[in-house]
Amino acid sequence: MGYRIDINHAGCITCGVCMDVCPVEALDMSRPDHPGVETGPVGGLPLPWAMERPLQVGECIGCGICIRECPPAVMTLVEKRGEQIPLAPRQGPVLRPSPVAADEAWLPLSEVTREALKPVHPTPWGDLFPWVTRSRPKPWQTWMTMVEDAPANPIAPCQEACPAGTDAGRYVGLVAQGRYDEAYQVAAEVNPFPSVCGWICTAPCESACRRGVLDEPISIRTIKRFAVEHGTLPPAPKPAQKRSEKVAIVGGGPAGMSAAWYLACLGYPVTVMEAMPIPGGMMAIGIPEYRLPREVLQAELKRIVDAGVELRLDTAMGRDFTLPDLEREGYRAIFLATGASKSRRLGVPGDDLPGMIPATRFLKEVNLGEGPRLAGDVIVVGGGSTAMDAARSAKRSGASSVSIVYRRGRADMPAQEEEVEAAEREGIAILGGLAPREVVGRDGHVVALRCDVTAPSGKPDQSGRTTWAPTGESRELPAAAILVAIGEEPDPSILPEGAGIEVSGWAGIVANPKTLATGRAGIFAGGDVVSGPKTIIEAVAAGRRAAGSIHEYLSGARNGEAEIMKVVRVRTPAEPTLRLDIANKPRTHAPLPMVDTGTFKALQAGFDEAAARSEASRCFRCDAVYGCPSVRVAAGRGPADSRIGGPSGSDAPVAAPGPLTPATPPSRQLTSGGAQ
Repeated sequence: MGYRIDINHAGCITCGVCMDVCPVEALDMSRPDHPGVETGPVGGLPLPWAMERPLQVGECIGCGICIRECPPAVMTLVEKRGEQIPLAPRQGPVLRPSPVAADEAWLPLSEVTREALKPVHPTPWGDLFPWVTRSRPKPWQTWMTMVEDAPANPIAPCQEACPAGTDAGRYVGLVAQGRYDEAYQVAAEVNPFPSVCGWICTAPCESACRRGVLDEPISIRTIKRFAVEHGTLPPAPKPAQKRSEKVAIVGGGPAGMSAAWYLACLGYPVTVMEAMPIPGGMMAIGIPEYRLPREVLQAELKRIVDAGVELRLDTAMGRDFTLPDLEREGYRAIFLATGASKSRRLGVPGDDLPGMIPATRFLKEVNLGEGPRLAGDVIVVGGGSTAMDAARSAKRSGASSVSIVYRRGRADMPAQEEEVEAAEREGIAILGGLAPREVVGRDGHVVALRCDVTAPSGKPDQSGRTTWAPTGESRELPAAAILVAIGEEPDPSILPEGAGIEVSGWAGIVANPKTLATGRAGIFAGGDVVSGPKTIIEAVAAGRRAAGSIHEYLSGARNGEAEIMKVVRVRTPAEPTLRLDIANKPRTHAPLPMVDTGTFKALQAGFDEAAARSEASRCFRCDAVYGCPSVRVAAGRGPADSRIGGPSGSDAPVAAPGPLTPATPPSRQLTSGGAQ
């Protein structure tokens, strides 16, 4: 398993750029064993310091810098899972014979001569191929991009995958170094709910983690939780100026409260109107306490309010106020973030019988302490996170048995695998391949759910997933209550007729995808009320985008989000040395929680310090490796890599001048793993 670097040798110009830019020195250049272009003037013999073609000699971390910087673009990065990547023998250090007259031969880039450190490169191809380099901010940087439109700082896959753009590699690296305060601050700079996300984020960053190609992805979410639990945050940043333009936010969920936080950091007076008696939206009323402890959420909400945000609870739009009311109160901008909490109905005969309960309503009653009680057999219809939360809460609310019915297979469930496993550990049955056809009633109450048995049809649907079709068989499941969790949608009834705000066919507010502006001036909308049900981290990202757009609208700023980042960005000192361990090392998992369906208390433990730092040390540091002056690598196979003769120094022995035989590379000390 790992990354293989494929090279089209027919197009290679043997410049050595790939070898020079590789931060972990996974590439070397072969030495010619026959006369060629780069031969000495006497006898046409191969020179021991000449280079012929690139070879992969070490474990690759998949950063793609060599691919981006290859002048003729003949390199390709290939992910290989389930098989070992073959490595060539390291060719050994390139040693320049001394003296060499300048006109005898062109010396390619090499590890010892460090041709790349020269301010100007002469081109060995004359006018045929222009060799253009850029200035290097640091003298140790061996190469700056020849690609005109390349970003100055490549973004790590984990950061790119995060909807909010969290710099995960940076806070993971800080945890590995024991710098927990800074790690917490980095996790919080683009997300005012880092602790919440440390508990329940869907962690798209982990799916994109490059480490997953070598063995397993980094446990980024659990490391974030550790940083929050062991670090401290400074007080909210003081706004550079107090602004007079008032902003109203309708909805106190993750999108609304995130927008409130960033607008408050910019100095705006912000008021949040929340229909529920508690803030937090579905984080507070839709997610059970055993998954998200109340004190965790309350602490992060308090920090937002303490930044100067006014919070009005039990205040619903359409009931207690209207959009014109807010405008009359002097609010110059309004952000609609009312979410999507209206449960969809099954749409089958009998779905209006007593005992048919929307899962979101049931979870709201649980989380508000109303203590709904269930008895007998309970069925939950759906396969997402809401279905899992409803099923596990039903078990804790008195149900004698709980079954989850899903029209596809278990592997197709949109819920996270860990949620499905937790439900199974608590004795909840997962019944895949069943599509509800009819709710069976007796004496005016639910007694059973009749389902069609389904199987894969082999045909993909619009999302690309295989469709499941009825097989002609049916199955009837006894049920005293049925919780419906097949999706949620916004409630458009909060908008009066003539509001000038367009509503889509599925009841969501229509807003510009970039600015989140609606068709009515000064009114913005974002989060689930626009997109439909998404994740918390996506709602956070929408809140920050809305705050940036509102700032542009009110102040005339050209880039509102950039202005926000100037205020909240946490500066951490550059790391002069990175130590990467790319030996095969299994992922560290948090301990399994105790199974106790008699309590709603959170029983999921996080990492202890040793586990957190060990797991964080598995990170490839894609966020920083491209620009670190000293990278030392403990390799799983092949020699331990370090920059021989370069700025970082080396403890490895260097061979004496003279011809090198590719089959017998010089020995090197290993810091871990084994020798090739």
